[in-house]
Amino acid sequence: MELRQLEYFIAVATHQNFSRAAEHVHVSQPSLSIQIGGLEKELGTRLFDRLGRKVVLTQAGELFHVHAERALRELDQAEQVVHELLGAKRGRLVVGTLSTVNSYLIAPLVSRFKQRFPGIHLQVHAQPSSDIVSGLLAHRLDIGICLLPLTHPQVTTVPLFEERLALIAPANMKFGKPRARMQDLGRLPLVLMPVDYCLRKMVEAECAKAGVHPQVVLEMSSPEGILQAVAEGTGATILPELYVRTRLPAAKLQVIDLYDPTPRHTVGLAYLTKRYRGPAAEEFAALCETTMRDLQSASKQAPSGTRRKRTAS
Repeated sequence: MELRQLEYFIAVATHQNFSRAAEHVHVSQPSLSIQIGGLEKELGTRLFDRLGRKVVLTQAGELFHVHAERALRELDQAEQVVHELLGAKRGRLVVGTLSTVNSYLIAPLVSRFKQRFPGIHLQVHAQPSSDIVSGLLAHRLDIGICLLPLTHPQVTTVPLFEERLALIAPANMKFGKPRARMQDLGRLPLVLMPVDYCLRKMVEAECAKAGVHPQVVLEMSSPEGILQAVAEGTGATILPELYVRTRLPAAKLQVIDLYDPTPRHTVGLAYLTKRYRGPAAEEFAALCETTMRDLQSASKQAPSGTRRKRTAS
């Protein structure tokens, strides 16, 4: 059994098509078919059912797929460890991050990281906290940037910063004051994320502290979609303030401070406790902290008119 056979097998299983798999691994389709046939002959069973142009894993194929992926991951990690040990600074770093954090932190963070590690192939995926945890456990991600607290016996977390939530409303919605109590949310139509999202759970927890039952008129999984709906007058929402200021023009929205209590949540790094973290991963984690500090400092120093559009008091 050869390494390239495993790579070809994974490609066919992923694309469910010999032609697309061959293009992905940069070989001709006949060559790929011969290698898959040789692998099946060696194992003594079919790994794929050929259904016209589509191929699907057999039961034996599904079992083999689990171990083939694990073998390739182990080899990839072994190669990365050796390269970093030798100072080659090559390899791959796969990061999962919250969609909101992705909008304002990742661009400057990636720029700094690539200056120091130009040879590292960096992948960043915006996804919910629950997907980040599952990605870490399945070894699809090396590092996660997610909401805390997060408790899992195999995952270590490091707090990075506190993110303040604010009330975001259409520009023409009347409040008459620059701030709003959490209790005031009970009379507003709200556009929030679905109930299984961590941010939604945190918003509901803060509302419960204030004795408020949120009046949700629309649920959307995309923060950008939520802001668009708010700008069109569907209702108000609660999102991280720093995220909002990087999105739609201020003329379409007003960002109102919430208090009594001021809703906040902690964002932090997550990684598998027993998985090796090389210099590139360690540097990425350190840059998360310094980049976020610089962003927060710049936000505080910006003129008040550019930081927040408020209703007239």
